[in-house]
Amino acid sequence: MNERIRPHAERAGAGGGAGLFDDHQPSNQLVSVSSGPYLEQLPVGNSTVGEVRHRFADRLDIDPNAQAVLDGQPVDDQTCVRPRQNLMFTRRAGEKG
Repeated sequence: MNERIRPHAERAGAGGGAGLFDDHQPSNQLVSVSSGPYLEQLPVGNSTVGEVRHRFADRLDIDPNAQAVLDGQPVDDQTCVRPRQNLMFTRRAGEKG
């Protein structure tokens, strides 16, 4: 499921606080984030893997023990995700859970 940016008129009436669709997050900050059957393009460029894991744990059903893989290489939660990269949260084959 892909997200769409809301028109400015819809965002203006929303309550305060920084949101996912705020203007300071341009579309060129998109990162492909996947976990199991879920795959989304999210504006999380320049965030750490740990921030992405925490922020989208429920939405993408990310297991807290899942291995983060960035562009095919295993990484830790302190690694910074750059725009246009592919971040995947995965479990090892044969691992129960």
